[in-house]
Amino acid sequence: MRHLPRRLTPIALASLLGLGACASPTPDAEFDDLGASGTASQPADETAGTGEQADETATSAEPDPSAYTVRYSDDDKTVITLDRAEVERLTGTDLAAGTADAQAALAEAGTWSGRDTKEHADVIVDAAGRESDRIDRVLAQQADGRDVELRLYIAHHEHAHVAHFGEDDDD
Repeated sequence: MRHLPRRLTPIALASLLGLGACASPTPDAEFDDLGASGTASQPADETAGTGEQADETATSAEPDPSAYTVRYSDDDKTVITLDRAEVERLTGTDLAAGTADAQAALAEAGTWSGRDTKEHADVIVDAAGRESDRIDRVLAQQADGRDVELRLYIAHHEHAHVAHFGEDDDD
């Protein structure tokens, strides 16, 4: 067996890490699974700067996929987290002005019309109403500057279709 020079190993390792960073939707590997499909960035549209295509993209009613972070997604469940900036971007609110408007927006089906959540909007809205105290507590912590994320867990398999909100303060 032929041995490679020592400097090739760090180069190969750096290349693999670079490829892994491109493939992983987030730096948090704890939710990653070999079979999981996280958010993938869409290829740049070469015609985006021309005419009608650019107008359609700009006026899309679907929330920007970057307005939340998909930590894990497969055929059975999806785990989404939102930091303060993502909550504000998704809901169109400013938490410094209070959490009521953000909480109300999280309980609207239109907020969850993104590609990862649109099939589950009804159970997410139900969870937002049922778990409003928990959501308000997390939003208040975010408004106070605490480094905490709002976690949304969605079970979508043959035995259950339900969502739950919670706190995610793991780094």
